[in-house]
Amino acid sequence: MNFPTVPTIQQAIIERTQHPAFGYFPTSDAYYDAILRWQQVRNGVTGLSRECIGYENGVLGGVLSAVAACAAPGDPVLLHSPTYVGFTHSLEDSGYHIVHSPLVKDGQGVWRMDYEDMDAKLKQHHIHVAVFCSPHNPCGRVWERWELEKAMEVYRANDCTVISDEIWSDIILEGYKHIPTQSVSEDARRRTVALYAPSKTFNLAGLVGSYHIIYDPALRDRVRSRAAKSHYNAMNVLSMHALVGAYTPEGEQWVDELCHVITGNIRYACDFIQSRFEGVTVSPAQGTYMLFVDCTDWCAAHGKTIQQVEQACWDVGVAVQDGRMFHGPCHIRMNLALPLSRVQEAFDRLDKYVFNA
Repeated sequence: MNFPTVPTIQQAIIERTQHPAFGYFPTSDAYYDAILRWQQVRNGVTGLSRECIGYENGVLGGVLSAVAACAAPGDPVLLHSPTYVGFTHSLEDSGYHIVHSPLVKDGQGVWRMDYEDMDAKLKQHHIHVAVFCSPHNPCGRVWERWELEKAMEVYRANDCTVISDEIWSDIILEGYKHIPTQSVSEDARRRTVALYAPSKTFNLAGLVGSYHIIYDPALRDRVRSRAAKSHYNAMNVLSMHALVGAYTPEGEQWVDELCHVITGNIRYACDFIQSRFEGVTVSPAQGTYMLFVDCTDWCAAHGKTIQQVEQACWDVGVAVQDGRMFHGPCHIRMNLALPLSRVQEAFDRLDKYVFNA
């Protein structure tokens, strides 16, 4: 994000640096207490204990540890597409075979899961582990409870362990609510590894640090055993104090204000695209600060490739990502976590020099 983080994080880090020892250290009670409180206040989670919480050196590392606890290299793993490029690289580079179940747009242009396709793919390929993204990246869907319940029934019927990446769960646009995957049923609670982090929420990616929530003791033991074998999965002391500084009442207020700003940015961008960029379509994000923009019709009408569109954007100082990395054949991915004035400037340039040049 192009926003400074909440000051309580810096205060917590500065206070810790006043202590001159930076050797080995145990995870503090304050760390666990902060997560327990945050999950209860923000997500309505009850019955969570510190035994269910484990540190991870990043969500992707946690995904790989969980997959490796349930599958062997060469085994298939189910993902929805479009797909976050980090999943693609980490899973394929580790030897797993990704099977995609494409999301489909309904009559209102909202991305939906295809439950029949999910079930068919799980059966056809004998898949027993799935990576789930909630809210979805890059599409920005905030799944409704009934959608999660139906998905988890498909996974249950196919004896499939679910690794639920919920790193975006704090970045929810106004009018929507994040439902933790583990909360929709007792079976979902048992079969799901959920992964969270303050990094996306508070602009802390450079500090590294995330955590898992695993309720089932046997699944928890398997994942932790796999994660421990690399001997890399140890917490950075400043990362621990950053989380404690983030998960505070001040942090809550800061996130609420952040979501208000991002909501305005998303609405501005979607309205601008709809009114000014003929042939460009977008399903408005409900969570995350990303937009996944479909340029298929525009490119066809103007005889351009998506690569040429991206280059034209960069040439006028508007940085976008190639949507093909995310399995969007003629898409670009936009990050709107910046002041509205900069969003307006960027779209004015896209209007004058790219889509209506």
